[in-house]
Amino acid sequence: MVSVLACAALVGGCSRAISGIPTTLGGYSTTDVAGLPAANGPSGPKEGAPESPLKVEGTDNGAMDKLARNAVADIDAYWTATFPKAFPGKRFEPVKRLVSYDSAGPGVQLCRENTAGVVNAFYCSSEDFVAWDRGTLLPQLNNSFGPMAVVTVLAHEMGHAVQHRAGTVTSNDQVIVLEQQADCFAGAYFRHVAEGSSEYFRVSTGQGLNEVMGVLNFIRDSPGDSDFRDGNAHGSAFDRVTAFQYGFSEGPQRCAKMDFNDVQNRTTLFQAWKPIQKADTDLPVDQQSLDAVEKSLRAVFRDTGAEPPKIVTEPKGCGSQRPTSPASYCPNTNTISLDMSALQKIARPPNKDAAATGYGDFAAYAQVASRYALAVQKAAGLPLDDEQTGLRTACMVGAWSGLLVEDPIGQRNPVGNLRIVPDDIDEGVSALLGEKSLIAANVNGDQVPVGFARVEAFRIGVQEGLAPCSTKYGA
Repeated sequence: MVSVLACAALVGGCSRAISGIPTTLGGYSTTDVAGLPAANGPSGPKEGAPESPLKVEGTDNGAMDKLARNAVADIDAYWTATFPKAFPGKRFEPVKRLVSYDSAGPGVQLCRENTAGVVNAFYCSSEDFVAWDRGTLLPQLNNSFGPMAVVTVLAHEMGHAVQHRAGTVTSNDQVIVLEQQADCFAGAYFRHVAEGSSEYFRVSTGQGLNEVMGVLNFIRDSPGDSDFRDGNAHGSAFDRVTAFQYGFSEGPQRCAKMDFNDVQNRTTLFQAWKPIQKADTDLPVDQQSLDAVEKSLRAVFRDTGAEPPKIVTEPKGCGSQRPTSPASYCPNTNTISLDMSALQKIARPPNKDAAATGYGDFAAYAQVASRYALAVQKAAGLPLDDEQTGLRTACMVGAWSGLLVEDPIGQRNPVGNLRIVPDDIDEGVSALLGEKSLIAANVNGDQVPVGFARVEAFRIGVQEGLAPCSTKYGA
């Protein structure tokens, strides 16, 4: 985890010191998602939707294959209509074959590979078909995230078919570029669904999109295992959600612009350039680590001119203001009070015993950083109790996060004793997609209700630094 910096721009190097936080106009809406109304509602197959007549080889005609068949039919319809507009002079042709198999059953040869034990869905470019594992993968996705998880994965695989038809990739492109483009094309398709234009499916811009982005988090690469130049790299959760959001917000044309330089400039899946030291392991939630994190927060936000808040490790009252767990900020006394036990629960590593799973150490300390960001906003005279506060806070936590990344490839070179290792930022994304995090919450603990907006604000801070946190999310 973590390292410290001295200036406020992640991309483009350091610039002049900033005195205070700018409060220019042009606030960012908390009531829409890329121009669509932000709302919860039904997500999944539409009632009364027809069953697609598409032929599927190897099917058992079960529920998973019916869902997958309808998903491909809907994705085909979207690209048939959209492709000529996005890529003038070209038409979209459906893939030649759809193939279902059971990874737990006898293997069959597909795309020069035996499917026995292959829990996957994939596009085979040499034979132009899409295949999926109906036995393990699709039920696992459906049971964990709901039916739109299956649609998400197939929209991604069909995105690879779109690449080849549009000519946006070459044989020399690295895998991560292909995967980021496919995630982006999936985002463009989901915009179509969210707009209500799908014949088969619907997705809400609130919890529905949260679950879709949760799927990308679930199938991410482990950033500690490979870097973006690895032949098998698909992207971290941060990378994959970013690509999806680009497609959802800006459409297929943005996806087509993705190339190696684009991915390199924003990826968090960078190569470890020196041996991992003992100090690079997870930070325990204790006084020593807290002191180090507080020191990094002071360094990052020093140029704002804000008086650093006092951080105490026991609950403190704040008049009539209700406390927030695991950290509370009291504007009257400029004090952050912590519930160390609650922070320790959040800091537990993910993917362990389900009863004891947290988000990881970085996610815990990001809760502290969010309350520190409130102190900075208070010093600038900004409100602390509205939804814009939550987005500003997420953005500022992102700026702190991005400025702690030590990565010579991206020319990020913080100083100090703490640094972020790649999967820390994914911990932040996971927490932001949860329903109880303070990372995108105001002083009362009210979280911005739409996960898409929470992650986007955090991402802008990571990629662009502190300045957009007030210009985009001003009062």
